[in-house]
Amino acid sequence: MLDLHTDVSSLKNFIHENYPYVIPDGYHQAFQEECGLHLDYNRWLSEPSDLPDWLHSVGPQLSEEKLLDRAKGSLVGLAAGDAVGTTLEFLPRDQKYVDDMTGGGPFQLKAGEWTDDTSMALCLAETYVYCHDLNVTDFRNRLVNWYHYGTNSSNGICFDIGNATRHALDAYLQHGDEWFGNNDAHTAGNAAIIRLAPAAIFHRHSLLHTLAQSELQGKATHGAIESMDCCRLLGMILHHLLNGAEKSEALATKTCPLNARTALINAGIYKNKTREHIRSSGYVIDTLEAALWAVWNTSNFHDAILLAANLADDADSVAATAGQIAGALYGYSGIPKVWRDRLVEEERISGLAEQLWDDSKPYKK
Repeated sequence: MLDLHTDVSSLKNFIHENYPYVIPDGYHQAFQEECGLHLDYNRWLSEPSDLPDWLHSVGPQLSEEKLLDRAKGSLVGLAAGDAVGTTLEFLPRDQKYVDDMTGGGPFQLKAGEWTDDTSMALCLAETYVYCHDLNVTDFRNRLVNWYHYGTNSSNGICFDIGNATRHALDAYLQHGDEWFGNNDAHTAGNAAIIRLAPAAIFHRHSLLHTLAQSELQGKATHGAIESMDCCRLLGMILHHLLNGAEKSEALATKTCPLNARTALINAGIYKNKTREHIRSSGYVIDTLEAALWAVWNTSNFHDAILLAANLADDADSVAATAGQIAGALYGYSGIPKVWRDRLVEEERISGLAEQLWDDSKPYKK
């Protein structure tokens, strides 16, 4: 069973031999050099006629009512997964199990309270709603208000903030808007993907805009290549789901410029793995693979979240990431009502999702 922690050279050889089609023409040299696979979003935004086929948007496949249900499901699902997973956060696997939204965990939360994943997602959602697009300065300022004052926290206190996020916000306060960092490989934590849903909902009509802003919101705190790649892949998956794709289509292998480890997640190697081969750490590669594995191996929101959360370790973030995906697949109506009723500020969270939906604008391909 291929381990994504294998050295990159071996992984690249495996892709070359088994999945050469996942890397688009024109990106193979950059892929072999394992440098950042830069996408020229600005050129494509100004010259959409140059857009490559793999970046064409997906049209709506369901009614507006059902698509809105999916959009609400993605954001509320993020929070629900977070609230379920926090019970097992930081624990070794199989030391304890969770079968409901019960609270507790390292922060002794009440049932329905959520952690940093949802706090950051709410900061991002508010930026879109109040700025009518992604304003990185506004987003960072909202993150700072959460960090310093507990704004957008489920209990009024900032807790569970990651080291890389803390460093990024401190550096932003010291250096201003021009600061972009956390570029080293060891800073490739999962904070950039655990909050991503608002970008995908707001730009649901455009895959190009979704990918560009999925990366940009991530880059506000996390600039490592693998963090950016995982934002790119998760944004692409959510774009398909938010336009009505079913699981097999949304999680099918896609052509997209990604570096080795993320490219193998895209290739779907997690689909053939068993639980003992899935890691659930805060490393962005582990988190995204585990979340997709949980969704792939279940058939409803409830089971996907419990499968993700019971992987333990960074359980809240794995379950929050799975919640974005499963929520966009099964919809708000697919989230157990008892969980929705228990979730702190559920009406506000679902209301923000509706505002993101209402404010989203159609784009040409």
